[in-house]
Amino acid sequence: MDGTLERYAGEVASAMGAVLGGRLVGVYLHGSAVLGGFDARRSDVDILVVCESPIAADERSAAAEALGDDRLPCPAHGLELSIVTLPVARNPTARPAFELHVTTAPDDTKVVDGHGHEGDPDLVLGFAVCRQAGRLLGPGRPASEVFGRVPGELVLAQLRDELRWGTEHAVGEYAVLNACRAWRFAVDRVLVSKVDGGLWALDRTSVPERELIQTALDRQRCLPAAGLAPAAVQRFVDQVMSRLPEASPTP
Repeated sequence: MDGTLERYAGEVASAMGAVLGGRLVGVYLHGSAVLGGFDARRSDVDILVVCESPIAADERSAAAEALGDDRLPCPAHGLELSIVTLPVARNPTARPAFELHVTTAPDDTKVVDGHGHEGDPDLVLGFAVCRQAGRLLGPGRPASEVFGRVPGELVLAQLRDELRWGTEHAVGEYAVLNACRAWRFAVDRVLVSKVDGGLWALDRTSVPERELIQTALDRQRCLPAAGLAPAAVQRFVDQVMSRLPEASPTP
């Protein structure tokens, strides 16, 4: 992690400490910043904040204000941060409850109050990555003591949902490389970055698929590369989906 990102992540942790005080369990960096493949030109800074108990309305407002890009400019594509309670982090479900969600990416700036919300399935992978490789920012408890084991079927179900979403809404390289990391999880039960997933899949595919993955890797790294044909992307994602075990998680 470079110095600019290090400073920013530390400032986020300090801001959360100022808002939550002694009820702060820890602030944890996850996503590509810990798995690899982070590129400030296109990567979000993914952070999970864990507190002992639910937070009040004034604390939610103070947290959202402190994290805004006008107060704390993000040196990457944007910040994606959620605050959850310790019982939620220790007992993962298909739709974990959350206290607050903040994103500052220019194309997706939002603040979501988690109270009364049905929960966020995206937190499933965040919890799993934090337990596997989360980095504690500042004082707090180690991630391995805070985040409970996420059942493999929950991870697979969320990976499947992300693949469906990606082919409809994301750029081709995102869909292809996310499929590669889902395939890697199905085989080895380990979560890796999109780049590492693509590199792993290169040696396990035929020539047309290999060329598609290599082009996706080049585009992900912002290198000169041809465009990805949507039909080829869809075929590859469908092939990977067929390799993933069916999962029926308990909500």
